[in-house]
Amino acid sequence: MTHALVWLVDAAWIGLIVYLIVSAIGVKRDTKPHLAQSFGLLVAMIVALLLPRLPIFKFVNFAPVGPILSSVGLAVTVAGMTFLVWARQTLGRNWSQTVSAKEDHELVASGPYRYVRHQMHTGGILACFGSAIVAGGVFVFLLLVLTPLFLWRVRAEDELLARQFPQEFPAYKRRTKALIPFVW
Repeated sequence: MTHALVWLVDAAWIGLIVYLIVSAIGVKRDTKPHLAQSFGLLVAMIVALLLPRLPIFKFVNFAPVGPILSSVGLAVTVAGMTFLVWARQTLGRNWSQTVSAKEDHELVASGPYRYVRHQMHTGGILACFGSAIVAGGVFVFLLLVLTPLFLWRVRAEDELLARQFPQEFPAYKRRTKALIPFVW
């Protein structure tokens, strides 16, 4: 059963990646290119995929851990991906892979954004955490590599939104949390 859960986690990530690629079609154009950010994200993903294969990091290839813990990890993965997709759907054409201003940019404060300003990052971190429990290896490194990247993006996105929406953003920021509803 635990190997089937690892397979389900892998399949869920493939599905999420396909969804994000397809849903990027037709988004509003960035006002300027951000190749360094895109390249940095690509390098982070490659590092996360390669590091678990090095003998020194063999200890992170601990999965599967058992049916109960793997089931909990799968539930956390699904919850994180659900938050991420809900947030992505709510952003609509305002979504961007990079921290960037969009043409005709809108401040989205509905759906999950009523509670958390960076719901996609919350969902991504949760999904990585759950996947690391189920499958270890690559997902441990994705968690370790993407979490600091997401935390940087929280700050960078808040700064961008404050510049783009100087009237609306301060009040929005006061009434919402950055990543964790009702906490932070």
